[in-house]
Amino acid sequence: MRARPSCRVAVLSVVVLLAFTVAPLANAAGSPVEIKWMEWWVHEWGPDNFNNLIAGFEKANPDIKITVVDTPYPQMSGKLDAAAAGGETYDLFGVEGSWLPGLDKLGYVEDLDPWLAKNKDFADNLLPTARRKINGRTLSFCLYMIPYQFAYNVDQFAAAGLRPPTNWDEFIQVEKKLRNSGANKYGMSMPLADGGFALTRYFGFRLAQEGGQFLDASGRAVFNSPQGVAAMTWWKNFYQMGLVVPGSFGEDQARMLEYIASGQVASIIDGPFIWSKSKQIDPKIKLAYAPAWRAKTGGYLWSCSGVGMSAKSQNKDAAWKFLEYLYSPTVAVTMTKAISLPWATHAAMTSLNGSTDPMLRYIPQFANQDTAANIVLPALPDTGTLFDLFKTTFQNTVSGKVPVKQALDEAATAWQSAIAKSK
Repeated sequence: MRARPSCRVAVLSVVVLLAFTVAPLANAAGSPVEIKWMEWWVHEWGPDNFNNLIAGFEKANPDIKITVVDTPYPQMSGKLDAAAAGGETYDLFGVEGSWLPGLDKLGYVEDLDPWLAKNKDFADNLLPTARRKINGRTLSFCLYMIPYQFAYNVDQFAAAGLRPPTNWDEFIQVEKKLRNSGANKYGMSMPLADGGFALTRYFGFRLAQEGGQFLDASGRAVFNSPQGVAAMTWWKNFYQMGLVVPGSFGEDQARMLEYIASGQVASIIDGPFIWSKSKQIDPKIKLAYAPAWRAKTGGYLWSCSGVGMSAKSQNKDAAWKFLEYLYSPTVAVTMTKAISLPWATHAAMTSLNGSTDPMLRYIPQFANQDTAANIVLPALPDTGTLFDLFKTTFQNTVSGKVPVKQALDEAATAWQSAIAKSK
């Protein structure tokens, strides 16, 4: 999932270097091998950060030239589809999980498992959640990991004499204390017009903590399991307590931001970028994450955007060499600090231990307290349609229109149909 632009982007103060001992990769004419990388991150990370990242690699590897094809995010999927259908080959490309099934069907995506087998140190440094798999094959690596957790307005909590909740029961109690009918204030906002929000921030988060999964090892939709029913039932019960801003079914992300930035609500469940987005409305707002929670498990729902390699690349050795650099400990730690998003490596997560950043300090806890129960948002075909379907599923269940198990069974059947058609 795409990271939101940060208004706190720092500039890399040093050019990061990584030494390699393999033979030079210059082409027959003696000029550097060119690697074309199409992505959308130059302005999201900051041009100086991005340019220094590339310069660090090229300085250490003068036999390889990285040509960056910076592309507006809305155009990325279409350009990759065109390339896969027979157009231009990009050796490396930024990719969302939802784009992978179509690209793989066209034979455009390299299986990265054989490359991982050649470099155990590289493979071991990746987080378990970093590998994007389809049909048992790793087709991309998450570049940064985005967890979803309870975030709160620091000043509003202090004024109300509240401490951030440390579990789901305390969460409900805090939301009740924040509800002020006379002042038209509510505990939190839930933009349920957005199916992706309902799927990830609410259902998926609780599903992980119930011990469930969206898909099983064979790729079948299984979120209608007993764990899924328990997760949805919990949200149905919470929603019917009246602690959420009325009109949630028509609320989008823009309205949610207005609510939290204006102080009408004092909490939200979202990714670490929520602070940066809120500060675009109120530069003085202070948000922080609550400590890690547990229910039956301590798992978390994670999303990410990633990097893939073209199966049609003529320069795979050089492309892999750049991937080794991009995920190296030095680069991972430096970029995590620079853009305030945790790189998908153990080194990056470890670097956050002891952090004082209110939105980053607990992320290692989210990642490590129950690794077997963590869920990564799966690579799904036709994500827009499936998200819209889940929006209806969530709305129908929390409003009591459709029984929880029936609604989840119907949604899982529709998901499975879409997955089968994509193969």
